[in-house]
Amino acid sequence: MIFSAWLNASMLLLAFLFLPAQTNAATLSLSVGDIVAPDMSMRGIVLGLDDSGAADLTIAALQLQQRTFKNLKLHCVEFAASTAELHCRQGRSPQFPGTAFDFDYRFDRGEWQVLLTLTAAAAQPYAQWLPQDMPLPNHGKLDGTVRVAGAKNGLSIIKADVRASELGFSDQAGLHAAENMRASLRLDAQNGRDGWQWNAMLDWRSGDLFWQPLFLRGGLVLNGTGRISDTEFRVDHLSAETAQIGKVELAGVWQRQRGEFSEYSVRGKQIGLEQLFADFVRPYLDKSALAETSLSGRADVESYYRDGALRSLQLTLHDAGIVDKQNRFALQGMNTRINWQPENATAALIHFQGGKLLGAEFGASQFELKMQGSAFDANLIPLSLLDGKLDVRDFHLHQEQGNWHWSFAAALGGISMERFSQALGWPAMHGKLAARIPRVTYDGSEIKVDGALMFNVFDGTVIASQLRMADPFGRAPKLSGNLDMHELDLDLLTRTFSFGNMQGRIDVVVKDLQLQDWQPVRFDASLFSSAGNYPKKISQKAVQNISSLGGAGAAAAIQRSYLRFFENFGYDRIGWRCVMRNNVCNMSGVDAGNSSGAYAIIKGGGIPAINVMGYNHSVSWKELVTRLKRVTQNNVKAVVN
Repeated sequence: MIFSAWLNASMLLLAFLFLPAQTNAATLSLSVGDIVAPDMSMRGIVLGLDDSGAADLTIAALQLQQRTFKNLKLHCVEFAASTAELHCRQGRSPQFPGTAFDFDYRFDRGEWQVLLTLTAAAAQPYAQWLPQDMPLPNHGKLDGTVRVAGAKNGLSIIKADVRASELGFSDQAGLHAAENMRASLRLDAQNGRDGWQWNAMLDWRSGDLFWQPLFLRGGLVLNGTGRISDTEFRVDHLSAETAQIGKVELAGVWQRQRGEFSEYSVRGKQIGLEQLFADFVRPYLDKSALAETSLSGRADVESYYRDGALRSLQLTLHDAGIVDKQNRFALQGMNTRINWQPENATAALIHFQGGKLLGAEFGASQFELKMQGSAFDANLIPLSLLDGKLDVRDFHLHQEQGNWHWSFAAALGGISMERFSQALGWPAMHGKLAARIPRVTYDGSEIKVDGALMFNVFDGTVIASQLRMADPFGRAPKLSGNLDMHELDLDLLTRTFSFGNMQGRIDVVVKDLQLQDWQPVRFDASLFSSAGNYPKKISQKAVQNISSLGGAGAAAAIQRSYLRFFENFGYDRIGWRCVMRNNVCNMSGVDAGNSSGAYAIIKGGGIPAINVMGYNHSVSWKELVTRLKRVTQNNVKAVVN
């Protein structure tokens, strides 16, 4: 519209100047104070003619709508004007280096056209003619031609065949920018009764583009046709092709007033999932758990959307996979064909070759997924996990008020703790891992476990209850719950962690456990000897390691007395408690402690017997973890003062 107003006003000016201009003088100079037309005005207009047929036009100030341009100059190598026509050939302006202008105007019909010939033309000067709220070119060269034409009712034709090199642009907010772009554009657009009909091809060969949050590199070819009216932007057909992704075909209608699609379709064959996900999906998942995942394999897709809802989806996966960089999960060799329709019940047979869950590998499996509308169900998903199995039952996924909800039950059994701990990078543990999960639900923001999870480990029982996880797919998930551990075998436990040998059984209770981003922020933990009769022995090495956690008194006592000659000691009870608040562990032992402030961690019993005392009531949680790592991993003796 701005360009059309400028051309129409220019025609008014030139008609006024040249119709009476019949002279034999070698040089003629004419000036006009100002000219005003709809949406534009020109001031300080001077036109100079010479007998060689050339002309010079100077405009001191040109205002188009709300924008003002100053000291515009144009030199026409060949200029001709009559009562019927006006022509300017090989026009050049110092403000637009590398650009030649050819201009024609018919006074009787009001028809005009402008042809720009670009030869290594600088792109930056054209920024002043573009809206300030869009990315503007700041460097680069342009070659090719641009032809625009119209009549009294405005612009009617735009044809462009332009090549850009070393092109760069940016906007004021820094959300859109490009560097060193090499691309070619062909555009053919014509204005008719139903709006603009357009046909365009963009070949972006190289360079970098940042379009918040996307960062893309060259190698994209777009080819499409469509229409533009006052109410909608219609794409009849658009193909997008890259070497890594393949070819995707799109069509759709964008409602300009509502700012949304009323319908669109997508179709593609053998689409490369790795690059598609990395370039166009993962940038939008920055704050979710999927931000550190990658896809592999290929897919065929055909989908249709209309009036705010997906109407159909056909998806075929070819050896597809997903891998989490933090080794939390992986799925490989997925092959299936999904034909989903919102109003009809369908089913798909899902196959995959295997994967990982928290570092533990599982084998190939297949299951039937039932689909109807926004509800998806699977009766049984069997997984062979390490040397045991995991059965997921009654899986249900549905959409409710714009959020996805899901639930399932599961049973885990027959898994050796030795293989499981090795898979997770833990010290080798003994025993079997088994659990029954009555129900797990997700309501769009929180995962909740109904009932309790029970595990058999270290020849004892671990029960996890009231488990909840908020923001599970965010960057910093929050986990809360309680743990009850009964009759854990100390011999198996201390051998696993190179702590020194202890014999006996313990109960561990952890209440009000709260973790954020998998780091503890609050809990009440208690460790006490289990009830019953069983051998109770502790090695001198274990005494030294325990004393390094709660104080060095016991180790000092051993080294100063005859007890240093004994390798093992008897004990009666073990007790230790930590209440963690604000990253500080407040500790106590079997009893409330004596008058000196020391508290017993181990009460002696038998011959020889020993008491292990603690002297530090408060210690930084970070420091306590460091001490635990030192005595369980590096096996370093406590320092005794």
